[in-house]
Amino acid sequence: MENGNSKIAFISDIVAIYLFFYSVHFYINGHTQVSAKSILLMLAIGISWFFISINSKILKLSRQTNIFQILFDLFIGYSVLTAIIIFLVAYFGDFRHNDKLLLYSLLFSFVFTSIYRMIYILLSRHLVKNGYQQKSILLVGGGHVAERVMKQILYAPELGYHLHGFITDNYHHSMPKGYYLGGLDRFKEIVQTHQIDEVIIAKPLRMEKIILDLVAKCEQEGVRFHIVPDFYRIIRNKAVLSTLGEIPLIAIRSEPLNLISNRLIKRTFDIFISLLLLILLSPLFLVLGIIIKVTSKGPIFFNQKRVGANHKEFKIYKFRSMKIQDEKDSDTIWTTENDNRITSIGEFMRQTNIDELPQLWNVFIGSMSLVGPRPEREHFVEKFKKEIPRYKVRHLVKSGITGWAQVNGWRGDTSIKERVEHDLWYLENWCFYLDLKILWLTLFSRKAYQNAY
Repeated sequence: MENGNSKIAFISDIVAIYLFFYSVHFYINGHTQVSAKSILLMLAIGISWFFISINSKILKLSRQTNIFQILFDLFIGYSVLTAIIIFLVAYFGDFRHNDKLLLYSLLFSFVFTSIYRMIYILLSRHLVKNGYQQKSILLVGGGHVAERVMKQILYAPELGYHLHGFITDNYHHSMPKGYYLGGLDRFKEIVQTHQIDEVIIAKPLRMEKIILDLVAKCEQEGVRFHIVPDFYRIIRNKAVLSTLGEIPLIAIRSEPLNLISNRLIKRTFDIFISLLLLILLSPLFLVLGIIIKVTSKGPIFFNQKRVGANHKEFKIYKFRSMKIQDEKDSDTIWTTENDNRITSIGEFMRQTNIDELPQLWNVFIGSMSLVGPRPEREHFVEKFKKEIPRYKVRHLVKSGITGWAQVNGWRGDTSIKERVEHDLWYLENWCFYLDLKILWLTLFSRKAYQNAY
């Protein structure tokens, strides 16, 4: 069930969901006919699961999939599906009368889809690790890049590759001698006399003539080949290939939010949720405003310039949680634990993240998103960009009220480097489902409240 077979995973999920719904219906109601409303509900479930699946990684099963991650993602997916179903049934029918039918069916479906994913991952790892369908690889090259490729193949047999050996004209003692097959002049002989499935060329790109010659020989012998670019160290995880006319271009990182369709999905969700919450939480805003005004001198709201998407400044809004101070101090002094500037009600608001709620207005007007890297003050942006080379890359996406770094505990007076790494991971791996996951963790994960002061 590798990348191309996600359709099989989706069909299996849908069959399981429908089968358990029918089984539970049969157990509770006997052979009574399924109503038209139930058929429409099943159609809505199928459509909902389709959108949940394409906006998450629950269909992307491979030997390298983290079991705990896929189970957690499934849990989030089924939680979203359950919320959708409860809303539909409560709005168009009677949820109380059908609660067992719906909840038991979803529970059994979740258990089944979790089990068959675990079985697939563990079984495929075991089979491949023990030699099943492993590809025989001939490695060409003897430098640092070739050494990295060799270690990856030797130390991770579950990837499905077996190293036949390597050839190079500049053998170095750091390379395992047991796999050394000779110079490049032996290439044709080895390919013709051994079952070589693929050739990996790990030569510096400055050796263009040698690489082109090797490519021509691979084509002549009809063997698949791959070229490892010697600038792979600057490519973070997934290179993106595009074209400029007929000229191929390689981007060193993927940016899903570069696509207009993805930005439209994210913006629509931001507008809908922020508006809904602003309306629902307006009584809480009124109560907090009164408490803030009564317990300390100064305005109810605090606003400050922050650096957001594309390095543009905007005003961020929060409930005031600190005593009135000079603007120079508030813009340049980092908040620390037991900070004496924090008011009595401010400490509670900061620990519970309630002080961030006015940023829903920032989300509604478009200067922020619900999820994204936390925006920082210009003073610290300039400071951190000198200390962390990729710091300003996080500004390629819109700032958020919460983010991947925050739900993993990297907030407050913690490692800025780790925070940036998490922000960049979010930038490169965004999907709508990831935003839902982060919002869930913001509400229910303990890590999201660590170092909140």
